[in-house]
Amino acid sequence: MKRKLPEPAVFGFLLPNFLGFCAFLLFPILLSLMMSVTNWSLKPAVELEFLGARNFVDLLGVRGTAGGVSATGWAYVAATMGLFVALIGTLWSNVAGWRGSRLGGAVLVALGGALLAGRLAAGGGQGLVLGGGILLAAGVVVLRREDSPWGAGLGTLPPVLLTAAVAALWLLHGPMWSAHEARDPRFWRFLYNTLYLMLGIPFSIAGSLLLAMLLNESLPLGRWWWRLIGAAMCLACGAVTMLLVWWVGWPNLALLGGVLWLMAALGMTFNIVSFRTLFYLPTFTSGVALMILWKALYNPETGPINAALGAGLEGLGYTAGTAREILPQWLGDVAWAKPALIFMGVWTAIGGTNMLLYLAGLSNIPPQLLDAAQVDGAGRWAKFRHVVWPQLAPTTFFISIMSTIGGLQGGFEQARVMTLGGPAGSTTTLSYYIYNKFFEDLDLGYAAAISWILFAFIFIATAINWRFGRELEVVE
Repeated sequence: MKRKLPEPAVFGFLLPNFLGFCAFLLFPILLSLMMSVTNWSLKPAVELEFLGARNFVDLLGVRGTAGGVSATGWAYVAATMGLFVALIGTLWSNVAGWRGSRLGGAVLVALGGALLAGRLAAGGGQGLVLGGGILLAAGVVVLRREDSPWGAGLGTLPPVLLTAAVAALWLLHGPMWSAHEARDPRFWRFLYNTLYLMLGIPFSIAGSLLLAMLLNESLPLGRWWWRLIGAAMCLACGAVTMLLVWWVGWPNLALLGGVLWLMAALGMTFNIVSFRTLFYLPTFTSGVALMILWKALYNPETGPINAALGAGLEGLGYTAGTAREILPQWLGDVAWAKPALIFMGVWTAIGGTNMLLYLAGLSNIPPQLLDAAQVDGAGRWAKFRHVVWPQLAPTTFFISIMSTIGGLQGGFEQARVMTLGGPAGSTTTLSYYIYNKFFEDLDLGYAAAISWILFAFIFIATAINWRFGRELEVVE
């Protein structure tokens, strides 16, 4: 039987959507791909020229200071690839529960401890400390797994290979960079900044989960008249607090105390709904406004953060001058700029959309599972570990993927509004680097190549998350 074609009206309804897809999605993608293989520039003196893969080679490649890449360079590249493969293998072995993965966790603990000890003994950057801390924490988590027996096995091999790769990179680091240099060292530095700022993602996810669990159930405040009486008492205490503290001569502290008492009064009146709203309020605020506020908070001269820290140091016996020398410069200090942005990002994300997603996930947990766990004698930690956390695996999987994508794409607003990429490029991320290359240097082709490399990183990270995150989902 001959299949009947759809009516022409169907194509008419689909045509606007198809035209919008071609004009606003397909055409920009193809144009950026074409730009990435040329020297497209808005400078009048630069003639358009086809470069092929030269932009990508300049971004990712290295060159020898005396000519081509030596055997040391190729060994360094091989060790780097081995490190990446070993990381994937370690993750795979733990998710799949290979035999010997618990012993592999002990290897990770030893490797993380060795990196931290090496940092203390011989010095090094913050990346060495962070890498050692992450490996140490991951090893401890694997060691505490009860479903994995001790003993060597296939799961022990990836951590051993990881240790060998780290040792090879450690030994080759000096000879490598004394005889070679990156073609675009700024790209690798800004990639490091991007990954560094993503270290706040686990803390924001954990904070959102903790906050959602605290806000999941209503407070036992009694009947409505008791709540109204409690709200009136909170307002009265707030008024007295503001008057007394203002009379002492601390108007800012008086205002803060009044706000806290007002929050307590709202909590007494509307129960847990008011606290959920208060924690979600920063999400409604413009991101630029929040960044300007945090920039003022981080001001080393007039900001309240250094003022409070300075008062604490003076209380410990330090003089005012010594306290000012000890206190960090925050956004003006290379060592403190990225941690300051991470703290701001964690504060912003904890009460945001992730909290709402976890609240929805907690509300969907069957109460029969919790009741059965309580009948079996499980405590709060046991119920969370064996009931709540597995049931929240799909929610955590989705949050992890979206947070990873947002982290790789992020950093532009903070750099543009708060630091302009400084100090000394320490807060410039790949997204801000693309902006600078496109709108300031007018190198459209080079900026497009960076964008496609960033897309490749996002695709790989999402694929890894998708492959291993789905293993943890609960199957009904």
